[in-house]
Amino acid sequence: MDFWDRIAGVYDLAETVNGKVYREMCAITRRLVPDGTKVLDCAAGTGELTFAAAEKADSVLCTDLSENMLKTARKKAKLCGADNVSFEARNIFDLQDSDETYDIVIAGNVLHLLANPQGAVRELYRVLKPGGKLLLPTFTTKNHCEMLLNLYKLIGFDPAESYTPAEYKKMLESCGCGRVRTKLINGLIPCCYAVLVK
Repeated sequence: MDFWDRIAGVYDLAETVNGKVYREMCAITRRLVPDGTKVLDCAAGTGELTFAAAEKADSVLCTDLSENMLKTARKKAKLCGADNVSFEARNIFDLQDSDETYDIVIAGNVLHLLANPQGAVRELYRVLKPGGKLLLPTFTTKNHCEMLLNLYKLIGFDPAESYTPAEYKKMLESCGCGRVRTKLINGLIPCCYAVLVK
């Protein structure tokens, strides 16, 4: 957690470097979030996908384990007038919500960081309402951008797994949470945008 607290102030700069991918992730998120929905965004960082969802959602709960990430996200919410967003420190493996609470659950670019991504997916799926969507965009770095990843590792970035798009989809299917649809977003660091419907 110290790593994420340390880099919270420059995290948006990393997003800018991979700007094409982030812009498309946000655009897809906007399309997939219906009007008037209740949304949970887990491991939200500084809230890029939170604010994309907030454009149409009734309410969005933006969560992360890093207090510094949430502090930056709160500042961004004030700047863009996102008064339908609230913030909490939450653990993705223990969300403390009742079953079937949210219409949309988002966990962007976090599953490759976890030693037990299947456990996180099952917990996210648990709090999703029937008919709701689980949005899981994740960087698929295997066989890509090795030099950039090695630079990130020098400052403490330590992903648990590196996936190809096919491997990422297979991991999600192994969670037993239904059909997985994916779309590859190409860019400096490619992203596989996965969607599960409950």
